[in-house]
Amino acid sequence: MAERLDLAVIGAGPFGLSVAAHLPDLRVRVFGEPMQTWRTRMPPEMRLRSDWEETSLSAPADRGSISIWAGAVGEPREEPIPLQKFLRYANWFRETFVPDTDPSDVVHVDRGGGVLRLVTAAGDEVDVRRIVVAVGVTPFPYAPPPFDAAMGDRISFAIDRQDYEPYRGRRVVVVGGGQGGLEAAALAVKAGAEVEVIVRSQVRWFTDREPYRPRGRLRQRIYRLAYPVVGYGPPPLNRLALHPDAYAALPAPARRSVARRILRAGGSPWVRGEIEGRVRFTEGTAVTALERRDDVVRLLLSDGSAREADAVVVSAGFRFALDRMRFLSPAVRAAIAVRDGWPVLDRWFRSSDPDVMFVGFAAERRFGPIARFVSGSRFTARRLSAGCAR
Repeated sequence: MAERLDLAVIGAGPFGLSVAAHLPDLRVRVFGEPMQTWRTRMPPEMRLRSDWEETSLSAPADRGSISIWAGAVGEPREEPIPLQKFLRYANWFRETFVPDTDPSDVVHVDRGGGVLRLVTAAGDEVDVRRIVVAVGVTPFPYAPPPFDAAMGDRISFAIDRQDYEPYRGRRVVVVGGGQGGLEAAALAVKAGAEVEVIVRSQVRWFTDREPYRPRGRLRQRIYRLAYPVVGYGPPPLNRLALHPDAYAALPAPARRSVARRILRAGGSPWVRGEIEGRVRFTEGTAVTALERRDDVVRLLLSDGSAREADAVVVSAGFRFALDRMRFLSPAVRAAIAVRDGWPVLDRWFRSSDPDVMFVGFAAERRFGPIARFVSGSRFTARRLSAGCAR
């Protein structure tokens, strides 16, 4: 007989762990390797863009903040925050506030007998009343034409784990000028590859206006008024990121426009220092076609030129697609309404099937950019836990 739980959280990143921490009175289990995307798909030496106060996972009464962890274990405050420090903090948070975790991935969810039955990669079966899908952006990389039909050998997504060592002294083309693409270019350069970044528009570098820079009292106050949260811009649109219900009240076209402007692609200052002067940039140009010739990928560009590469890395953002969640059975997926490609959610993160909730990236259409970043875990966990209590 299958074990029974009140709720299962599928995904053990910042949102999944925070949601579970806020439901101590329910039988809750988090499934998935803790912080897997952060541990396996991000450069180990990466530093986070968010500032110290905005990088906390959420526990009741804010008992799980990064400052409380630092004081408890004797770690100094450090900004920009190294990825490895953040991972140590996340591990402490999980051990302290999320006692029931299973590192196995959920491979199948279906309905039966009035409950949802989960099957894990380890072969375990669990019956649950509700599930929270917290898988982040990893399943949803977007491949624009002509790459949509060509992903595979020598053409990969930037979010995929990369080993650039085999390309030492060889040619790597990165398509896209967002943070992920520029980080991929930095890794390839570090491995000794010859790298070119091709961007449809222009490469933008985020201004190094971090809150920990020394400022006088007046300048610090003005800075905080203009930038109440790091990573969103420009003022005053960035304030909408802090008010997800206000964002949700906007008409759909306005939400799309605001999200595009707040989340404009660009690179962090630390990445700029790694690649500027070491990477060729081709801006205002798109890849219109590609050909495979033996072990080489030939790219045809909109300016009439061509490039040959030993590897191509695509970094064109992310697009939610329900059909990529293969672990949800066709019957479960069929009960989830989708509009403009996104799941339709109520203010409690419930889909049209009230037993299936979505948090993190999947909730971005409803609640805006805060759904994509660690700083959004507090709003998400509190709101979802209140919904469960109802």
